Amino acid sequence: MDPTLLGDLEFARLEAARQHNSVASLSTLTSQLATHRNRFVWPLLFVSLGIYFALLISVLYLPSLMVITFYDDINVGLLAIFLQVVLTIGTFWFYCTWAARIYDPAAAALKRAAQSASEGRRNA
Repeated sequence: MDPTLLGDLEFARLEAARQHNSVASLSTLTSQLATHRNRFVWPLLFVSLGIYFALLISVLYLPSLMVITFYDDINVGLLAIFLQVVLTIGTFWFYCTWAARIYDPAAAALKRAAQSASEGRRNA
């Protein structure tokens, strides 16, 4: 058998193994990134929804509490509505800040790794 043919076969085997490891590592990195995101997003969602529904239930079941006046025509019910708006904006801002600082750079790095792995397979 021709020695150059054996060398070519060994090179092809090593290249196939490298590509398989690359795909497996990309899958692992994607899973880790999703887990990291979920550890942040789900608690934030549950806390926000908990506060939202607690305020909603208190408005529905404690109407006598909602009419207590603080200043002029401002009562507890209006403050509860204001708190809902502030909670929504605050949650949005908090998530966007976290995503821009932590999640987006990690996702961009994963995208670059996937693109370079894809280009490596096309060139092989």
